Parts: sequence; C-alpha cells; structure tokens
Amino acid sequence: MIQHAPSHFGDNKMKTAQRILVTALDIFNQQGENNVSSVEIAMELDISPGNLYYHFKGKEVIVAALFELYQQQMRTILDAPSNQTDTFLSIEDFFYYLYLIIEKNHLFRFLYRNPNDLSDKYPSVAKGFIKLMAAQERCVTELLAKFVIQKSIVASPGQCNQMVEIIGLVFSQAGNYYALKGHDINGDEYLYKSLSAILFALLPYIKIEQGELHHLQEAIANREFSIEE
Repeated sequence: MIQHAPSHFGDNKMKTAQRILVTALDIFNQQGENNVSSVEIAMELDISPGNLYYHFKGKEVIVAALFELYQQQMRTILDAPSNQTDTFLSIEDFFYYLYLIIEKNHLFRFLYRNPNDLSDKYPSVAKGFIKLMAAQERCVTELLAKFVIQKSIVASPGQCNQMVEIIGLVFSQAGNYYALKGHDINGDEYLYKSLSAILFALLPYIKIEQGELHHLQEAIANREFSIEE
C-alpha cells in the first residue's frame, strides 16, 4: 500500500509565519490570489502590515513559499511508489494514490484557479509547475507499466500514454471545470467526481475481479474512498 505524508503545516501552536501562510492559503483558495493583497492578509490575521512584511516581504514571497510547500508535499506523494518497488499494488491502491494527488491539488487549489496568469506573474512558479507535472507524469507512467506487468491493466504503451494525459488533464483542470458548472469546489464532492471520471476512462483496460471493481466503484460513488493504513 502507498503511504502518504500528513498535510499539516506544523505544530498545533503555529508561529506567526506559519499563521500567515495558512491564512493566505485559505484566502487565496476562496477569492483567488489575484484578488487578495498583503494588507488584506494582515487584516485577516489582525496583525500590522509591517509585522507581515517582517516575515514575508511582499505577496510574491508568500506565493512562492506556498508553492514550495505544495511542491514538498507533492514530492513526498510522488516518491512513495519508488520507495516501495517490491510491494504489490492493487487497482484500488492506485486509485487511492490518485486521490491523494487530487486532494493535495485541492488543498492548494488557488494555484490551479488561473495557472497561466500565475505563471506569468511568478516565473519561479512556472518553472516549478513544469518540473512537478513532469514528475507526476513519470510516476503515473511507471505505475501503469507495473500494472501492465501484473496484468491488472491490458494496454499498449501508446494507450498508457493517453491514460497519463487524461489523468493529468483531470488533475489540473477539474476544479475549473466544476467551478464553471456552478459547483462549490471548496467541498470535496468534485474530487470524487474527478476520480470517477478517471475510472471511467481507464475501465476498458482494467482487468480485475468484478467484486473488487464493484467495491472500488461503490467507494468512489459514496465518497468513502479509503484504505486501511
């Protein structure tokens, strides 16, 4: 089974810098980074702009710090399969793993709200996105190849490449798609819808027992997708 790292920011008693990041992340997710100023973050925290500036010299530094935190947490998830090369993975394990990635993207969803604008404003974020997405694609490619060897998935290399593309599109665009449809993307319902869409796309290639497939489908449909750790 693929384990994952906790998504907390630090100790229960957070220091001011941590509180700034947590608050900024929440406001960015709710309103979009472009619609929030450093002063508004300070006001939300009930601290002076000067106090905020002492820790982060401008909003761009806050964005960079949040993106670095996102990268660190994503790298931990993406590295998990490589650290368990001899472990048998079930299809259900795979979808749980995909859910961890979708969930992490949701936690930092402001990054995907308008990624082109964000990349234009923050070149370091643009470079980081390219590297992170490449790592994500490599990881999913390796997992699919392992399932082909296990005969849990029957597909050609070209078909596996298309699966990787579809999964990447869902990962990066699901929030905007459901937001445009009028869904509340602050909740987790769309995460399961995204997972269901991936399962639908991969279903013709998956070869598992009917009972296992039914359990997976029910878990996703009932938003109870979890595996004992």
